[in-house]
Amino acid sequence: MKVACIALAALILAGCAASPTDFSEHETQLAAKVRAYPASAVAPGNTVIGPVRSVTCDSGSFSRFPGTEGEGVWLLKLETARLGGNAVVQYSCRTRGFDPASGCRESKRCEGKAARLD
Repeated sequence: MKVACIALAALILAGCAASPTDFSEHETQLAAKVRAYPASAVAPGNTVIGPVRSVTCDSGSFSRFPGTEGEGVWLLKLETARLGGNAVVQYSCRTRGFDPASGCRESKRCEGKAARLD
């Protein structure tokens, strides 16, 4: 029981997923060059590296606001740059209401695939 309480507290304190401050300046510069193609668009020829996911949220603090799709896609680009890709393909985002595990009142969850354009 004690371990479960500690794990729950860690989840709540962790809040949401990675933030832009979790990435180096070099990764941020690379991410600015990453192109994004939503699931509704046909991406040019590419080789998929692996899945990428992001969560942006309002954890209820005074310094956070509800996550936006733009912020979610930016985090996908940062993750893609970290994996060595130059494109996010087949991404989609959805809005989710209150999540007791993270304490987010509202979150934007995005998923896609990190890729290298051919």
